[in-house]
Amino acid sequence: MAQVLTRTQRLAKTGNQGTNSQGNQSSFIPLSLRIEMARDEARAIATEKGIESPESAVAWDIVEELLSVAARKRTHEPKSAFERYCLEHPDASEARIYDV
Repeated sequence: MAQVLTRTQRLAKTGNQGTNSQGNQSSFIPLSLRIEMARDEARAIATEKGIESPESAVAWDIVEELLSVAARKRTHEPKSAFERYCLEHPDASEARIYDV
């Protein structure tokens, strides 16, 4: 059980780098891949231990946390140069929105 929780907890880290089993720095793992890996592991744990087991609940909580990180990342993505211009100059004719 401890080894499974350690692996899933490692997946939940939101930093760019994680550590592998030897403690060395591993390469960057994209968030989408971490989500997929966490889902696969949560499914495996649910199949092995049962849907209502505490280990399964922890694994699915990690999936939910990763999904919320992805959602926050999408809402805070940098805006285009035009969007920034419109925010900085709301009176500019390009920034005006007309209801017709």
